[in-house]
Amino acid sequence: MSLLVRSVLLCAAMGACWYKYGYGQDGVPTQADAQSTIRVSAKFVVLDAEVENKKTGKLIGTLKSDDFVLSEDGVPQHITYFSHDQLPLSVIFLFDLTQSVRPALASLGGGAREVLGHLKPQDEVAVMVFSSHTELLQSFTTDRSLAADAIGKASNMKTGEGTFIHESMYEAVDQAMKATTPGSRKVLVWLTDGTANFENSHTRKTMGREAPAYLHTKEEATASLLRSGVVVSALIDRTAETDAVMVAADVNPFAMFFGARMGDIRKYADLTGGPVLNTSKKEVADRLAELIDQLRGRYTVGYKPTNAKPEGTFCKLELRLKPEAYEGLLDRQDVVVRTRNGYFR
Repeated sequence: MSLLVRSVLLCAAMGACWYKYGYGQDGVPTQADAQSTIRVSAKFVVLDAEVENKKTGKLIGTLKSDDFVLSEDGVPQHITYFSHDQLPLSVIFLFDLTQSVRPALASLGGGAREVLGHLKPQDEVAVMVFSSHTELLQSFTTDRSLAADAIGKASNMKTGEGTFIHESMYEAVDQAMKATTPGSRKVLVWLTDGTANFENSHTRKTMGREAPAYLHTKEEATASLLRSGVVVSALIDRTAETDAVMVAADVNPFAMFFGARMGDIRKYADLTGGPVLNTSKKEVADRLAELIDQLRGRYTVGYKPTNAKPEGTFCKLELRLKPEAYEGLLDRQDVVVRTRNGYFR
């Protein structure tokens, strides 16, 4: 995402979440409980995890609960809920409307429409666009024609605004929490060039005129994300305009006021363990399908924390494989486990 290319050139630029599940008779959420209506009960931490062969990029989907070791703030935790590719997806496609993405917007939209057929019938889809703020074009639906129409609309929209990624992230997480499928895995799929603008009084005047009166900070967006359990992922298509923006930002002495920066969306994705893939116009549909497969092929792990902590405390998570779990797999250095790095109580 980015500011207006013209403006740049003229200036010369955490976790798991608390889910409230109903418990089975033994005090642990059953498979049915996890996919039924969430209701107020004791707190239970749920996180998603992806296990990947780094050499091939292929997911490893043959693992069992006993293959994992989970700890919270260094204290071992007992995994009491475990599933793989069983939860439906609640996906929000978020289209970057800023000028540097405009050459790629049609292909991103075409790929998104095509990938709708790659989803399962129970998966629901919402469509949003973003720049200095977000706009909801289609709320969550399992009606693929409604989703396709909204994607088509997004593909033809334009804006003169820049990208205020922290505000957009905060708004997108809020929308993701309105998913209508009980117990679903909530996912944000950002379709973008990966750039964002600095959010300050100068950019608000020049490229944030449509932004809300109050802009949420990076810290507020991060806290909201880590409390929500939402997974952030992205498909990045860098255009020639993107490269021009970044070159201009590198040489611009006023970059802090008007410039663009890379990497924010990747940092948010890393907090949740979500995948970020690069693409070109011709590969969008295939790469999006690959991204959806990675999101679906994640393990869902749940546990009840053994250590009491005050509300608002950040708890650091670590999920890894037991040494014996590597038997039959590749060398240990070729296997990576991705999940969120923590959550707020």
